[in-house]
Amino acid sequence: MDLDLTAVESFIAVTDSRHFGRAADRLGVSASALTKRIKRLEVAVGVPLIERDTGGYVGLTPAGRRFVQFAPRLVQAAQAAKTAASGTPVDTLRLAVPAGVGVVAPLMPQALATLELALQHAHPEVAVESVPTAFSELTPALLAGGVDVVLTFGPSSSPDVISTRLSEIHRVGLVGATHPLAFSHTVDVHEFARLPMIYSPDLSDEYMQPFILADVRPLEEATLVAINASNTAHVAQRILRGREVTVVPVALTGNLPPELQRVGLIGVPASWYHAHRRHGDDRPALLTAIDLMTEFTESITQSALS
Repeated sequence: MDLDLTAVESFIAVTDSRHFGRAADRLGVSASALTKRIKRLEVAVGVPLIERDTGGYVGLTPAGRRFVQFAPRLVQAAQAAKTAASGTPVDTLRLAVPAGVGVVAPLMPQALATLELALQHAHPEVAVESVPTAFSELTPALLAGGVDVVLTFGPSSSPDVISTRLSEIHRVGLVGATHPLAFSHTVDVHEFARLPMIYSPDLSDEYMQPFILADVRPLEEATLVAINASNTAHVAQRILRGREVTVVPVALTGNLPPELQRVGLIGVPASWYHAHRRHGDDRPALLTAIDLMTEFTESITQSALS
């Protein structure tokens, strides 16, 4: 049985703390990420291990009481094997992120490096490589095996891809400093959706629709202006002209120049970041990376809001 040892360590932490929140603090992860690890471990062993109620931890199931007796030995054996190894990573996990976002979100490369360090701490046998990839190439690269996991917006439409929902995307409007809305703190999203809005016809719906407000009004009622949205400088120049607008994740607005202004959108529907992986690729390190991505996407959002 190929168990995720990070999940086993999480199980040990919960049983030691007898509390999900305290165990999460001890491990430095969110309670939701910890819960996902425990659920994944229970699926792997085929039986529930921890009894829960609405208040959280209740105790161990009979199977859990048996498993806790040898769980530490599993972890010790794995650590011994890593120590005896040459120290050369036996696998490389390639994480694809949309190219160009670092131009408008300088905190993202730093936050991404933190994500990589956390993953390598949990799986030191795995090397992590960030692969900036054009939006149009994200899914093709994943399906071709060029990358192993994609951090992006929206679920994939491909039947060969598993999409995992991460944290919420907090969408905001972006306008030029000369636009009439430049001094508005917030605006109703339906009003904003009536403005001329830039979009890229080369991108699939899963990437583009959250940012042309396809969930706010029918697209046939929208005024869409086609540009090359993968060219960040081109996007900025079009907005600076003052007539056209766009919608972006707030995470990409943490260090805007004064020529660009962020506008809050009132009543915008919820949407989420997603991680995409190939069907059948259930490597423990990959699943751990996806767990960590939930915290990563939330952290870049909070950094932009602070």
